[in-house]
Amino acid sequence: MMKWLSNRYAYPLVVLAITVSFVLQLAWLNQLFVAQRKQLKVDLEQVVMNAAKMSTYLSVAEGHEGNENFKKFFLSSDWLQFSHAYQNMRFNQVATHLRSDFKGDSTIVDIRLRFANGKSNHKPIQRRITVDDGTTLEKELALDNVALKRMDSLVHHLLNQAGIAVKADSVVYSYNKETLSSRLSKEDILKAAFTSKQYAYNFIFFRTYQLAVPSLTWAVLYRMRYYILSSCFMLLLTGAVFVFILRLMHNQRLYTQARVSFTSNMTHELKTPVSTVALALESIIENHLEDKPEILRNYLEISRDEIKRLNLMIDKVLNLEQLDNSEARLRSELYDVQHGLQEVVIAMKLQIDNAGATIDLQPISAPCFVYADPVHLTNVFYNLIENAIKYGGKGVNIKLSCTCGPDEVLISFKDSGPGIASIYQNRVFDRYFRVPAITPDTHNIQGSGLGLNYVKNILEKQGGFILLTSEPGEGSNFIIHLPAA
Repeated sequence: MMKWLSNRYAYPLVVLAITVSFVLQLAWLNQLFVAQRKQLKVDLEQVVMNAAKMSTYLSVAEGHEGNENFKKFFLSSDWLQFSHAYQNMRFNQVATHLRSDFKGDSTIVDIRLRFANGKSNHKPIQRRITVDDGTTLEKELALDNVALKRMDSLVHHLLNQAGIAVKADSVVYSYNKETLSSRLSKEDILKAAFTSKQYAYNFIFFRTYQLAVPSLTWAVLYRMRYYILSSCFMLLLTGAVFVFILRLMHNQRLYTQARVSFTSNMTHELKTPVSTVALALESIIENHLEDKPEILRNYLEISRDEIKRLNLMIDKVLNLEQLDNSEARLRSELYDVQHGLQEVVIAMKLQIDNAGATIDLQPISAPCFVYADPVHLTNVFYNLIENAIKYGGKGVNIKLSCTCGPDEVLISFKDSGPGIASIYQNRVFDRYFRVPAITPDTHNIQGSGLGLNYVKNILEKQGGFILLTSEPGEGSNFIIHLPAA
């Protein structure tokens, strides 16, 4: 039941969890985007306000550089509020007058409002601008242009100082709020993502300044860059963890299936020699073969071979257990690889003949020496030849060769069997893995799936490795690489 549930719901649950995490992160980022957008508008407004105060002060600062009270007043929010109120008195029949002057130890700022009495046939006097005595309108307009450039420069300087990277446009309005200068159309200004209030940037103001930003998206995203990166990292980390867990579950399931298959195969392989020996002994007793020495010897040899095979299977399992627990102690000594191969071929002659196999050992004149454990390296040779006989089919031909180089010794085990498909070649050295037969979950040839894993582990512990080259229908070639002595 639990297996059915895990197989059926594991992947959908993982997809659901990742989807929910993504949606929650997206909702959180959206709320953060709205908050950051609002804060950016506040910061932009503050930049324009500070620039306006500074520009106004600089327009009258000449001669008042040492007067801290003068500077403090024109940089205060009180003056800004008064200036806004003064600007907003732009309606018919109202004219304004501004003047500043020195008198003794004081600075006098003269501000006047003039209202028309009754009806007038003249143009609306809000268009009339009265300036200080002794100056001209043209001169004041020229000074206003200088102040406008200073205001624009201050705004961009404060934007850079605040780390606000936006494409901003300045909009200049006349005294009666008509647009005088702007790269944006009226429609663009209305559609802009942010437009500041209108600020006077000169003490004697003829015009007002407004900042318009068509889009705030990239600036907000830039402010959120660390939050976005952390969210992406969290999503990737969550996805990676789920993928790791799924792969772990998948591998664990495969490992469990392989162990079950291994238990079944080992039970069969262990039972076969035991049954053969028991049958041989029963035949000796039932048929009184003690009186027939030749037949008795034959039965005893069969029993001896089966016990040897049983002992080898037990040793294989014990050796792997020792390798896992790091208890296997290798006793390296000078070992002639070719001599070891010849001894293994001689010892397996009966098994080779019974399988109808042929072995072509191609020795070279010079010996090939390596530093290795003779017992374990002999078991490696035995495993590879036994696999070639077992899986190569009836009449398989096995070619054994050895190549000695200055730094490395190569030992080749090439058979004429059916070969191994490429999709299985990286897994044949995994413990319990066996190349699937045509019928799923069954194998035409019984085996434990331990031999090649043992071979790989032993060679790695002795500083070597093994490679497989194979094509289906063209046999397999296992090549051992060992450091030369």
